[in-house]
Amino acid sequence: MSHSLKNGAKDGAFQINVITSDITYMKDTFCIAGWCPSTSQMKRLMINGNHWSDADLKKIGKYASLNVNVLPEKGGRNYPHKTEDTIIDENFKIVRHYDGPDILAKNLKKATSKTIDAAFQGNLKKKSYVSFKTKCPSLGGVILPAKNVKFFKKDGKLRVNLLDHDESEYDVRVTCKYLRDVLDPMSTKEFEQFNTEMQGSDKKAHVRVGLAKPYVYKNSNCYLMCNGVFFYDE
Repeated sequence: MSHSLKNGAKDGAFQINVITSDITYMKDTFCIAGWCPSTSQMKRLMINGNHWSDADLKKIGKYASLNVNVLPEKGGRNYPHKTEDTIIDENFKIVRHYDGPDILAKNLKKATSKTIDAAFQGNLKKKSYVSFKTKCPSLGGVILPAKNVKFFKKDGKLRVNLLDHDESEYDVRVTCKYLRDVLDPMSTKEFEQFNTEMQGSDKKAHVRVGLAKPYVYKNSNCYLMCNGVFFYDE
């Protein structure tokens, strides 16, 4: 595999292409990750080691194919997040935007596993978390029938119930920026209508899942969350 150095990149940097797939809310910033076709790996893109600002995110719009300059690693976080954490500089280039989910889901198909548990190499405990420092992926995805995906709200927070191919059920928090931007403002009636439409459709759902940062109050476990759902026609 060969990488080209982009003009303006810092010494030692090399360039890769990443198709963004996971765009999630942090507190005041955003976590952005995606699939690298040339390495067949997920990459969590950290600009100079940091999460993305709102200004950075606005440069790419929603989902896009990016050319990014990977910087030499210096320290960084522990596993499982270390598996995908990728330090880049601020000089990324947009190759193309994805205006709809169909082509995006097609281009991200290789970024999925047969089941959610398989995405984390069997390391999920209680269908809920991965133990801190476990050497396994912290990002993954699965393709499900749309009827297997049901959103709901608990204590005012958006969550989703996922029925996997192995009959496992998952109840997880939704951290995806764009799902929350659309679903959070809906009235109860609009929200119910959306769920009913998805439950009765023949669409597919490309579901992105990931692990939250270690939760210090529970043995630093890394809890499962939903990083995005792309509904599309097969």
